[in-house]
Amino acid sequence: MQRRAAAAYFLFFLVASVAAYSYIGVAESQRPEVQLDGPELTNDSTFTSEGQTYTVSNIHMSGGGGHGGGGDMVADLSWTNNSSQYTATIEAGSTTTLDNTTYNVSVDNSTSTLTLTAQQNVTALLQDDSEVYNSLATRDGERFVVYRADNSTQPLEEWLPEPETVTYTVGDQYSYQADSGTQMTTITEVTDAGATVEWTAPRQQTVELSEGGNVTLADGQYFAHFPDHSTVQVVSVDQYSQYQETLADQDYFHERKNGLWGISILSGIASVLMLGMAYLPNRG
Repeated sequence: MQRRAAAAYFLFFLVASVAAYSYIGVAESQRPEVQLDGPELTNDSTFTSEGQTYTVSNIHMSGGGGHGGGGDMVADLSWTNNSSQYTATIEAGSTTTLDNTTYNVSVDNSTSTLTLTAQQNVTALLQDDSEVYNSLATRDGERFVVYRADNSTQPLEEWLPEPETVTYTVGDQYSYQADSGTQMTTITEVTDAGATVEWTAPRQQTVELSEGGNVTLADGQYFAHFPDHSTVQVVSVDQYSQYQETLADQDYFHERKNGLWGISILSGIASVLMLGMAYLPNRG
């Protein structure tokens, strides 16, 4: 009697386990999928928004988990801003090169003036003047030029010609040596620290796309969705509520699916226990 009851329970739990497992496969075909209107972009794909061209690259998995097959998928979205604003400071006390001439930089904050004073090549100036020797004399730390005719001396600062100077004020155009090359800039401010210049030039910009993450494009707000490990969609936030609803449906689906797994596993364990009990020896 004991064995017949145990065998009956074994069959009951075995059928429950197999039925739950079978239904998992059927339910998987009904798994909610995120369906959004928009092209699926792969690496190096481009699209245009309000005349601005964007490029998708470096689609890859940065971690695990997530919705819609996206997991922790990320990608780079890059574009060129042709009217990006740049600024730089020409520091007081520094040197700068203009038309192959090196200048010392000075500023006058009270008059908002930037002055460039050309550095003088003393050796070349001495060689060009036949009336003086090509080397200087030094006395008490002061330098002198020496005249060939009578070996008389003159302080170097008095002998040197007036250096070339170039003066700029706020609003003037200034040829600035930027990292990207020479840029024609506008002086916008002069302080004790130096002069600020501004200019407009192209700038490469890149943002990271992540599952459900927002991104601002030329014509408004968008968000990203990764249908799989090699594609990404960049779609308008108008579809975000639909996207969130599907994610909620997926969470509910996963809860029900995990419940079926629990039934299948526990029923399987119970059926094995019942089978073991069926072969326990009878008392007496």
